[in-house]
Amino acid sequence: MGPPLNRIYAAATDDGQTRLREWIESYGPALRSHFRKRGAAADAEDLTQEVFLRLQRAASDNSIENIEGYIFRVANNVLVSRSRSDRVQGRSFSVPFEDGDGGHDNLSPERILLARENWSRFTGLVTALPPRTQEAFILHRFEEMTYAAISRRMGISVSAVEKLIGRALEVLLLNWEQP
Repeated sequence: MGPPLNRIYAAATDDGQTRLREWIESYGPALRSHFRKRGAAADAEDLTQEVFLRLQRAASDNSIENIEGYIFRVANNVLVSRSRSDRVQGRSFSVPFEDGDGGHDNLSPERILLARENWSRFTGLVTALPPRTQEAFILHRFEEMTYAAISRRMGISVSAVEKLIGRALEVLLLNWEQP
């Protein structure tokens, strides 16, 4: 179980605390509902706290322009992380997947195998990238860092980060099309 929300408040700076409190009050109920609808009713409060912890960390690094979109993107990432963690630890936790029609999709063994093969292929392509390109790509796509935060972390300009990520996307797209 994560820290209670009042401890999250206390960890925030004074101006950040006010902003974080507003976000928790505004988006907390919707997040809990979001998690309950996705089969995580028992963990909804913990998952909501995890979202706000990540939000607090991200907000200290940079400004977030679309807070609602960001919060729910982080919420989905938290669900995926929890699901992976639970699988590794042998607990059952399921996140229902939806098909294009909004209904639940029964994942066939073929679809699962195809997804695993695609993931393996993708991770192989990412690990084959040059180290700095790979680092910038991973920080942006998986750690959800902004270009500015990546530039500070890597000690390079924002323009250099843009070029590295552009190069990574180009390599990935070109190699993805090949069988």
